[in-house]
Amino acid sequence: MPHVPTDTDVYEVFAQSGSSTALNHVGSLVSPCRDAAWHLAKETYGRRDDLAKLWVVRRTDMIVSSAGDRDLLAAKTRMPHRQPGFPTTRRRDRSALPAVAPAPEDRDIGPSERRDDTHGVGEPGLRDLWLALADDLYVLGNRLGDRICDYIDLEEALAVGSIGQEALAHAGTILMRYGFDQAAVDARFFDREQAQWQVSRAIERLTDWPSTVACGLVVAAAVTVLAEQTAGAEPGATQLPAITAIRSEQLVHLDHWRRWARALTAWPETRAEFTHAYAEVTECAADMFGARLQGVATGTLSGDSALAVTLHERLAALVSDNGGPGSRLPDRPLARTAGLGGNALANSLARGRAVRREYTPGVFN
Repeated sequence: MPHVPTDTDVYEVFAQSGSSTALNHVGSLVSPCRDAAWHLAKETYGRRDDLAKLWVVRRTDMIVSSAGDRDLLAAKTRMPHRQPGFPTTRRRDRSALPAVAPAPEDRDIGPSERRDDTHGVGEPGLRDLWLALADDLYVLGNRLGDRICDYIDLEEALAVGSIGQEALAHAGTILMRYGFDQAAVDARFFDREQAQWQVSRAIERLTDWPSTVACGLVVAAAVTVLAEQTAGAEPGATQLPAITAIRSEQLVHLDHWRRWARALTAWPETRAEFTHAYAEVTECAADMFGARLQGVATGTLSGDSALAVTLHERLAALVSDNGGPGSRLPDRPLARTAGLGGNALANSLARGRAVRREYTPGVFN
């Protein structure tokens, strides 16, 4: 009886024609056994050209994507700053706007900045907590830019630069998710005075490298915790994939900062300095979930305060699980205070405004 080919008899062939070319898929073939498949591939696809490499793989042994994986394979277009041609396109879009978006204090609060918690929020207080963390991410991303050139290790410089870029992209994505258009995002980040910002006290510690590592770890942990809470509160939200993606990338950031924490703790030359910095930063981070906080000090918890306590407890667990020095995060959350941020926030605001002044007139209109 003749052999009837099955799926296990189909092989995919990959060939490299020269050392400077890539290994490419060149075709498929049917063969009753592996050895015969390789020789058949050699005769079929290498008859006219010399091959530097030949791979023959049984199709059933390969892990391949399906039609249902389209969303997973889509590019991360929510971060267009990584796309070719983005700067030119963005400037062209800005120049087409009719006028500079007024600063928040100079315009009526519209849909993009209304103060209720019914816009895309499944639980009271989530919106304000996200907006506060967006402020933290924006300043952290800006300050990491100063650290890129500090490294002899190119790989580490690229990693820190990527984390800084993603922090800035996440800050913008958060605002867009809560109804801000691009003009409102720019106004919030570039036109607000320092007295109107509500960053965590930990942001003031973005000075030396040990403190930056500690602050990066705490911010990444806080964003991760809030993303998980949001996913549980809004299981059917259409914008949830953006929050899920932010969580995934912040977990990568968290792992990066944890490795640095372990390294700085292990090195005798940096152990004492990092232990001190980590204690100070974690103590200041008590206000990470302090937006809209009421009643914690008195013990009379509102819905917002109860949520803050829950999130604070989860943050404490993540911040303590780093293999580095002990955390000094207080047992209870504290309220955020507007107008803090120190030189870290002041320098970030000054840099953004300087860039706007130096660009061609009309670009930011």
